Amino acid sequence: MGTDNQEAVGLIGRDEVLSELPYLLRTERLVTVSGPGGVGKTALVTELTRRLVPGQWEAVGLADLIRLDDPELLVRQLAAALLRKELPGRPHIEALADALDDMRVLLVVDHCEHLAQACTEVLTELVRRCPELHVLAAGRTRLNTPARYPLRSLTRDEAARLFEAGARQAGVAEPPAPETVQYICGFLDGLPLAVHIAAGQLARHSPEEVLSLVSRSDTVLDLAAPGLPARQRTLRASLLRTHQLCTPEERLLWARCTVFPGPFTPADALAVCADERLPADALVTALHGLDRHSLLQQEQQAAAFRMPWSVRAHGRQWLDRLGEEREFLQRCLARMLRDT
Repeated sequence: MGTDNQEAVGLIGRDEVLSELPYLLRTERLVTVSGPGGVGKTALVTELTRRLVPGQWEAVGLADLIRLDDPELLVRQLAAALLRKELPGRPHIEALADALDDMRVLLVVDHCEHLAQACTEVLTELVRRCPELHVLAAGRTRLNTPARYPLRSLTRDEAARLFEAGARQAGVAEPPAPETVQYICGFLDGLPLAVHIAAGQLARHSPEEVLSLVSRSDTVLDLAAPGLPARQRTLRASLLRTHQLCTPEERLLWARCTVFPGPFTPADALAVCADERLPADALVTALHGLDRHSLLQQEQQAAAFRMPWSVRAHGRQWLDRLGEEREFLQRCLARMLRDT
C-alpha cells in the first residue's frame, strides 16, 4: 500500500495489537506473530517498525524471506538486514553474533512460514547469544518459540469498517447498506485480504452482486484485486501458497474436513476422515499441522475447530478432484445423524 491513507485503511481494527506487541517485545526478546495468509501480518510488522521510538535501537533490520528458498542462506540474509553489509565467507550464527556483540538491535523477519524450522533454530540461537537483540518474526506457520502472538481475523464490525473504507477507495459514492456489508463480511470471516478484494468489486458490481459472488464457492476464490502482488491477488493464490506448505497428509485432511458444515471436534475428524490412507495417528498429526498453518479457527467455548469459508471452498475443490466428495459427505451425515 503506497499512501499514508491506504496504510491507515490496512490497519483498521489493529489498535489493540499495535499497543500490545511493543510491550510484549520489551518483556520477551523473541516474539512470533502468526496468522492465515491475508490477515495483515506484513502491514502490522511494517507499521510496528515505523512506530518504534527513534533512537531506542542502535540498529533495526528488516529481513523479508519471501524469495529465500535455501535455509542455508538464512543467516546471510539476516546479516545483510542487520549490518547492511556482507560477512566474509559463508556467514554462520557465531560470526553474526560476534558482529552484533552487545548492540541494542531490533530484527524484524517477515514471511517465515516456508523456513519455519530453520527460523526457529537460528533466531532462538541468535537471541541466546546476543543479550540486547530483540526479534519480531511473522509468518503463516507458528514457530516453536515461547512468545507467540496469533493475529486473528477482524470482528464483523471491524471488517465492515474496512469494507466501507475500501469501497471509498474504489470510488463508490453511495455506501452499501450496512446489512449487506455485514453479510459480505460474514462470508469472508473478517479476513482483511478477502474484505479488501470484495470491496474492490464494487467498482464493477452492485453490493448485492458482490454478496452473491462471495457466497459461492465457485467464485469467491477467483475474485481479483489487480493492485496486489501475484501471491495475494486472489484468495486462491493466497491459499495455494499455504497449500504448498502442507504435508500430503495435511492436504488430504484439509480436503476431507470441508464436509463439516460447522464446528467439528478432533473426535469428529477421526470418525469421519480417518481410513487406510489417513490412519488415526497420522490424522491427529495432520490436524495439529492444519492448526499450526492457521487454516483452522478454534471455537472459544468448545474444544472444536471451524474452517473459514474460503479455506473450505479451496479444500472442497480438492476433495472433488480426489473423487472423495460423495463418500465423505455420506460419512459426515452418518456421524451427524448418530449424534442427534
